[in-house]
Amino acid sequence: MPAERQEKYLQIIGSTIVRGHILKKSFVLASDYWTDGGVNEAPKPLSDSAVKVASVEGCERAVLAFGGFGRKADVAVQSKKLRDMLEMDKEWMVVGDAPVTLAQYNDPFTPPWKRRNEVSVPVVLRV
Repeated sequence: MPAERQEKYLQIIGSTIVRGHILKKSFVLASDYWTDGGVNEAPKPLSDSAVKVASVEGCERAVLAFGGFGRKADVAVQSKKLRDMLEMDKEWMVVGDAPVTLAQYNDPFTPPWKRRNEVSVPVVLRV
């Protein structure tokens, strides 16, 4: 595998969407794959895996960054804080009952005080 192509595999961001007890894990591929038809050029998952490569429509999101491990309790606290902030915001509001997404930007060996996490939720302008 060429070094240039291998580097693209490493440029991913992990995110988790939790709705009830359903957990969905996703990864963002390098921007080279964001163009029309780019998903066809993306690395193919193993044939026996449950991994699917798909394009996702973009949207406006409100984001709240926080440090630490991003445990379930931490995510719940930060999600509530984000939703509370948006309830009081005069310009933006949460899209319906959209789930909160957790994005984590850390390799497993990053110490807690250097870890970067974000909770985000889709938003629209208030009318």
